[in-house]
Amino acid sequence: MALHNYPLVIVDVQAAFKIPPKKLAAIERYSRRFSRRIFTRFVIPPNSIFHRVLGTDSCAPGSPDLRLLIEPQRGDIVFDKQGYGLSSRQVKRLYRLGVRRVMVCGLDTDACVLATMFSLIDNDIAPRVAPAAYCHSNQNLDTEARKIMASQFPKLHSSV
Repeated sequence: MALHNYPLVIVDVQAAFKIPPKKLAAIERYSRRFSRRIFTRFVIPPNSIFHRVLGTDSCAPGSPDLRLLIEPQRGDIVFDKQGYGLSSRQVKRLYRLGVRRVMVCGLDTDACVLATMFSLIDNDIAPRVAPAAYCHSNQNLDTEARKIMASQFPKLHSSV
């Protein structure tokens, strides 16, 4: 199988979030098609708005919730993010590495996957969403999120 010459961003596939085993296996197999993988890990600092307002009680720094469910390999990048999307600093690092386009997959399609796509495009990197088999939403909002992506990124929405 030929490798794609652009990276795959694997959003928040970590112990804190429930993902069906078949979906996890599909994402892991799909990730082998890419020459580089970029993992994100959702880390919620103490006293953040996620705790105070949203009532989130997972993803604390150093907790088992942060364990990635797909093992990063040599050459992969792992970003800890403290919000739904990537920080400007993180995206600028990718840009400095020559990344101009990526495929995005992971959890949750309606929140962190979508926010990661917005943060990439805001920083001049073209994101495409992976097929539904490689994305997941616990709230079953995948279809609605994909409608937003198709509307917001019509020329980037088609998947490989």
